[in-house]
Amino acid sequence: MNVIDLVVVLCCVSSISCCMNGWTQFENKCYLFSRQVESWIEASTVCGGFNSKLAEPMNTNTSHFLISHSQIMGGIFWIGISDIIQEGKWIYSTGQIPIKVNNFQPGEPNAGTAANCVALWAAFYGYWADENCLARYKFICEADNMVAA
Repeated sequence: MNVIDLVVVLCCVSSISCCMNGWTQFENKCYLFSRQVESWIEASTVCGGFNSKLAEPMNTNTSHFLISHSQIMGGIFWIGISDIIQEGKWIYSTGQIPIKVNNFQPGEPNAGTAANCVALWAAFYGYWADENCLARYKFICEADNMVAA
């Protein structure tokens, strides 16, 4: 076992943050709340550059964490949910499984084929809205625990 492996093991076992600088740990994941704005596809690509993905809230605890943290920063954030593959079937970007948590604002989704990507609106209690995927918003990346090498 080399030193880096030992640091990762000690870090993760001892509940010390295993996230890179600028990332926030929640449960067993690391999250980056971006200040830059990108389209949904560009945001997904940026996250991929960090070996991560757009955040996919799989349970209410994660959803509440994303909401509370986004409200601190303010703005609108892309998350990893879309109906690009089949209109009206909202799925997580990776794994393509139906969403497990639904935080759409009442009346949403409402834009049909014009809006296929999901954004979290911090100012509206963290509710989700379907948005045009070309719109440029902040975004949230999600990764497994990590340590900068």
